[in-house]
Amino acid sequence: MNELTLKDKDRVEVTNSSVVTISDNSSPIIIIKPEGKAEIRLKIGKNCSVNCFIMQEKNSDLIQLNSIGEHSVINVHGLWLNNGNGKITNSLDGSFAQAYDVHVFAQKGNNKFYLDSRLRHASDNTKGSILVKGVAKDEASAKLDGMIKIEKNGGGASSFLSQHVILLNPGAHATANPELEIENNDVSSRHAASVSQIDEEKIFYLMSRGISRDEARKLIIEGFLESAIETISVDEIKKEFIEKTIASF
Repeated sequence: MNELTLKDKDRVEVTNSSVVTISDNSSPIIIIKPEGKAEIRLKIGKNCSVNCFIMQEKNSDLIQLNSIGEHSVINVHGLWLNNGNGKITNSLDGSFAQAYDVHVFAQKGNNKFYLDSRLRHASDNTKGSILVKGVAKDEASAKLDGMIKIEKNGGGASSFLSQHVILLNPGAHATANPELEIENNDVSSRHAASVSQIDEEKIFYLMSRGISRDEARKLIIEGFLESAIETISVDEIKKEFIEKTIASF
């Protein structure tokens, strides 16, 4: 397993199993392009602001375990375009730590995609959220598991888990399974989920305005995914997410 240490405003690309240690007061950008089976561990120090981008374009199985230190923030954005599994756990181990986990997927053909997103509040006054949005067409299937766990020491925690999928034709399939596990009463935590076929009424309305059916579908997909992609703060990566997602359809 590779070992890396990041400082200040480092930027690094990771493809294989690695342990990445992030020094205190650092603001790195980490780009993960998993190949085959990969396990990546991020050990984040104090007072850090970390941007992590997962770009899965090849069939892969990724396990990512992030430990977030005191007063540090991690923003994770995942783009999933192929067969495979993703298991992402953000552990808020330090007081006032924060983690915001956002994933977008676009699956087609016979792809089978599984995503397990977990947020663990292990210390006091922590905040975070999980947002998953995706589309599936043809015979593709997606299974989404999500868990927010607030432990006994997690007083003052605030979190939200949201999973939403649009199916573009009857042959596509998806399930969403959000869960909460709460061991402290002084918390705020919610979850929401939906799986639905693309709205034919919206398509009909756009077509009545002179837009082709294919273009209408694309506009609906873009609008649906916008709230997830707009959370990306790095402009060139936001552009890449948009281009690759729309190119899938």
